Amino acid sequence: MDFPWLCQIPRFKEWKDIKELTGGNKKERKFRLIADNGEKCILRITTVDRLHLKHQEFANLIRLQPFALNIPKPLEFGLCQEGTHMYMLLSWIEGETVGSKLADFSEQKQYDIGYQCGQTLAELHSLSKVKSEIDWLIRYKEVERKILKDYYACNLPIDNEQIGLDFLEENKHFLKNRPQIIKHGDYHANNLIITPEQEIGIIDFDRCVISDPYEEFAIIVWTAQDFPSFADGQIAGYFNDEVPPDFYPLLAYYITVYAFEHISWALGYGKNPPEIIKKTAEKLINLFDNYSRLKPKWR
Repeated sequence: MDFPWLCQIPRFKEWKDIKELTGGNKKERKFRLIADNGEKCILRITTVDRLHLKHQEFANLIRLQPFALNIPKPLEFGLCQEGTHMYMLLSWIEGETVGSKLADFSEQKQYDIGYQCGQTLAELHSLSKVKSEIDWLIRYKEVERKILKDYYACNLPIDNEQIGLDFLEENKHFLKNRPQIIKHGDYHANNLIITPEQEIGIIDFDRCVISDPYEEFAIIVWTAQDFPSFADGQIAGYFNDEVPPDFYPLLAYYITVYAFEHISWALGYGKNPPEIIKKTAEKLINLFDNYSRLKPKWR
């Protein structure tokens, strides 16, 4: 066996088929497991320094189990490899990722799937509300401060930096008194599953943090560039076709912050050259035509 340390994990003897999965978070390894009785699971392995983070993920899945969400069932959690790593065993959600199917769908079908994903997100958020004595404006100003500090440290200024910074400075009032939830943190098409029953499943809960629910939508930009109908459907589905007036100003705010964050994140990830990273960040701010519009033009 290529992974002899797997025998340290309880239930090891039940697994007749073990397949390592590629893609996703570089900080962990994932395996699809099939037991003798046909049950499928996913095993996630990471270093013990991420124990607190992964324990939070496991606890969030436990918290959400009583509700009618199609999410992995938390099965086991513990240490392995002589205590240097930790493991998390979850049930497997059968199906294909939304991201792998969108290109095969008509624009109407893309919209419909997006609508369904938006409804699912709204349900998730409704079950994840938190009460905080710290106003969201104060909490997010610290998040934004760190993002901008990391951006400046990269020494890769974007051409539309000032117009983006001016927009943030002039629109902080939208952040006051916002509701706060535990957001999924990575809610995009590749973390959403279309099941054989045509339901939407949600995977990869490892980035859950307290947030304004609208901030969850900033990541939609990546799917929207190729599949704008899906993005429009997700927004419509989330709000049941009644988008409130404060949504697009806040979406513009969060995407602008996301543009600055992209510089430091992408440089650290190391996949693309700096010029490509810079142009991508500029493109995010350009979605708003110098903020003459707050509803983004996806294309």
